[in-house]
Amino acid sequence: MPTLEALVNSKAIGLSTSELVPILREVLKPAGKDLEISPHRNDDYFSEKVRNLKSHKKLEKMGVATFDGTRYQITAKGKKFVNDVQGARESYKEQGFKKALINRSIKPEKTVFVEEGHQRVVSKVIRARSQKLRDFALKTYSKADDTIDCRGCGFEGSNVYGNTGKGLIEIHHKKPISTSGVSKIDLRKAVKNVVPLCPNCHRLVHRKSGEVMELGELKKLTGK
Repeated sequence: MPTLEALVNSKAIGLSTSELVPILREVLKPAGKDLEISPHRNDDYFSEKVRNLKSHKKLEKMGVATFDGTRYQITAKGKKFVNDVQGARESYKEQGFKKALINRSIKPEKTVFVEEGHQRVVSKVIRARSQKLRDFALKTYSKADDTIDCRGCGFEGSNVYGNTGKGLIEIHHKKPISTSGVSKIDLRKAVKNVVPLCPNCHRLVHRKSGEVMELGELKKLTGK
């Protein structure tokens, strides 16, 4: 994803791997082993990974970029992917998911979703898909009388606020969610990775910046 964003934002016609290295270094902030010098060449492992894009032909195989022997150029498919997933990385980071999980989820062959409250920076495409998943989750978790219990504390709005509070619930994503499409089969798979939480519990699981509290830990706190 960062590579494709660099190609989209470049004023030049395409970028070489040597030009990509400093751009991606600034975006991804490599650390640890990535900064160690590789025994295979007088360069660090991060630079080696970027140059391996060429030997592994990863971008070409996905159809998102072409390589003419010197420079990468983004394809129409690549541009569409960048536009469709606009803001997804920032949204997932805001939710508290780790970088490795985010990188595994945002791929050209995947459809990504983000949870409500974290859709401010994402594209219209993701907002529409995410709303579709939310609606599907509400139908999945609703009881016959349209009530939904919080999976963290058991709260159900109508027990406190009467009929006005029925359905007072938010849909929490336990991990970054990506599927191969948005059919009913894909939604059934995706909905397994979301849970209904009351507003208080939902805020609690996202309370610490850069972290997402596990549902089991939340239940220990609430005694459920």
